[in-house]
Amino acid sequence: MPRKQSGLTLIELLVVVTIGAILMTIGVPAMANFVAENRVTAKTNLMMAHIQYARHSAVTLRSNVVACPSADQQKCSGDNRWDQGWIIFIDRSNNRHHPDRPEDILRVVPPEPRLLLHSAGRTRVRFQPMGGALGTNLTIRVCDAHGQAQARAIVVSNPGRVRVRRDVGEVECSV
Repeated sequence: MPRKQSGLTLIELLVVVTIGAILMTIGVPAMANFVAENRVTAKTNLMMAHIQYARHSAVTLRSNVVACPSADQQKCSGDNRWDQGWIIFIDRSNNRHHPDRPEDILRVVPPEPRLLLHSAGRTRVRFQPMGGALGTNLTIRVCDAHGQAQARAIVVSNPGRVRVRRDVGEVECSV
């Protein structure tokens, strides 16, 4: 009895490779957008959680607590670029720029080079023991560096309420 051969013909192999190439051409850009959207969403949620943690700490510790951008993760950098990382610290001396002691630092968040996080105007938020963040509203924009994902904005109001806006335009993402 002759043995039956199994395998693919050259035409069948070319059809499979062509279909795979078409699926990859369609799927890879969609996956890149999906990853970019998830990155923006995750960083927005992380920043909201940290700001709410700062407010909660101010109320719990009955002390002023500051959240600010920090390039060296030791003191406030004085600019509005939150993508270089940020710190949350107890502001015992009310200087609003740096913690008095290293143990006053409550949280340190490392830089995120794939996103643009910035605020126009205010460079920090200071929560008071009653939970308020007096001053003007702080709006931190969370934008994809490549423009693939829809930007979001985190708004901290004077009473200390934190919320997210999704209607952020491209103009607001330019630094």
